[in-house]
Amino acid sequence: MTDPVTPQPTMSCTTGPSRWGWMILATILIVVAGSIVSVKFRGEHLRARLLAADADAVVKDSGLVRFAVEQAKPLYAVHCASCHGAAMTGNPALAAPNLTDQVWLYGTGSVFDIERTLLYGIRSGQSKAHNIADMPAFGSRGVLSASDVRSVVQYVLQLSGRPHQAEAASEGRALYFGKANCSDCHGGDARGNSDYGAPDLTLNVWNSGSDPRALYDAIYFGQHHIMPAWIGTLSLEQIRALAVYVYAASHH
Repeated sequence: MTDPVTPQPTMSCTTGPSRWGWMILATILIVVAGSIVSVKFRGEHLRARLLAADADAVVKDSGLVRFAVEQAKPLYAVHCASCHGAAMTGNPALAAPNLTDQVWLYGTGSVFDIERTLLYGIRSGQSKAHNIADMPAFGSRGVLSASDVRSVVQYVLQLSGRPHQAEAASEGRALYFGKANCSDCHGGDARGNSDYGAPDLTLNVWNSGSDPRALYDAIYFGQHHIMPAWIGTLSLEQIRALAVYVYAASHH
């Protein structure tokens, strides 16, 4: 009889990754890390370019505009949408203007003008804020009677090309140039003054509502709305990105 052969243990090839497996994994990690560094470097480069460029030159660079819009969208959602709306079309209840048209109270709607308003605000208490004038309360201050105000409303409707009462509008015109002296801010042609933030009354664009009652309230009780200054809350690069975003939305 022969002694039984005792089976010998064999080596398993499944105990761990092979040498080639480790090399492939290391290569993948290197590529991923390189991509992350590349994206981060590109982002920092674009941020530097966005802030260093002349404000109004940014819109001539489509790559910078895309980058600014990407940066600005979440900022707008957090800081601006509560007043101007998610679609940027404004809110008459807050007198927050529509940001998608090309009608501006201050300036001409350039990136520079928008950025200045974002930086310092309107009647914000910041020393560089837009704060030269506001809409007086002609009725509650006793300058105009309720009847006078209704007549001025009819004249405003006429100016903006809307249905109106001709006789009352004629009386309103006399008040516009006379007792109320509206032309001092809105101009003899009623086209407004962007230095004062006096709106163009001929465009039929209204921040606080366009119906006769809303116009009556604006004239009788006045307007003294505030936009916050974002300097000190947002970085200069974030404010520049928002300015470009608003400009792009109004030039879609």
